[in-house]
Amino acid sequence: MTVVKNGTLQIPEAILYYEVRGSGPILLLIHGGGGDADKFNNIADHLADKYTVVTYDRRGHSRSNLIGKTEDYKVETHSKDAHLLLAELTDKPAYVFGSSSGAVIGLDLCIRYSGQVRGMIPHEPVLLQLLFGNELKQAEQFMEDLQNNHRSEVIKLLSNLEMNDAKPKQSIDVLTERLLSNSTYFTKYEIPGILNYTLDINKLSTLLKSSSIKIFPAGGSASRDLFPYGCAATLAEQLGTEFVEFPGHHAGFDTTHPEEFAERLHNVLITKIFKRYNE
Repeated sequence: MTVVKNGTLQIPEAILYYEVRGSGPILLLIHGGGGDADKFNNIADHLADKYTVVTYDRRGHSRSNLIGKTEDYKVETHSKDAHLLLAELTDKPAYVFGSSSGAVIGLDLCIRYSGQVRGMIPHEPVLLQLLFGNELKQAEQFMEDLQNNHRSEVIKLLSNLEMNDAKPKQSIDVLTERLLSNSTYFTKYEIPGILNYTLDINKLSTLLKSSSIKIFPAGGSASRDLFPYGCAATLAEQLGTEFVEFPGHHAGFDTTHPEEFAERLHNVLITKIFKRYNE
């Protein structure tokens, strides 16, 4: 059984909750909207024999509480949080994997704090600036629908969980509060914040040419017809780097393919990032 150590880190206007498991080079996993560190539990357990896997609740999510302020969502605030967490845990460059909006945060981390990142895998980043025409219109409509319906989908999920008598009432109540709070944060702050963010692709491209950092955008094999996959593929093309494909859909690392996803992630880190970083 994997031993999980947890801790908290005081940062400007928030307290970050984080978990560490395993040993080896640091691998930071950054979750997407509406989630928290628990989204990576399965994949983290599969990777803990090769890496020191760090997961955390981003500010405003679950156990990472805001302190005395109204949230003004900025991607750069979240990337600074990741920077401060890495600085707390290591003085060496780390591997970074980000999912969805977490991938956007990871890319911003690369630009602002490149010395902390050995390699980054942005999995299906939500970057509508990379889309055009009908694909852009479909993405905008999807994000609008998601913003309107996300809370009802969470309530539906919770109603199914409550029918499971194996779960204690208290744990269901805690989970309910966490998921609904995360959903509110996601729809009220994160979606508008992500849509208003513009990734500086020129700066990122220059960084890749002038430093040892490596970035390989990724998408799920079951997501090929969806816009986040298209964002990743276009990003790889514009950066002049390789696109890599992972098993499953947008959240294949969570429930559908955690073991296969972990194996693929390790393979990409070793063959495409570790090897080139040390050449």
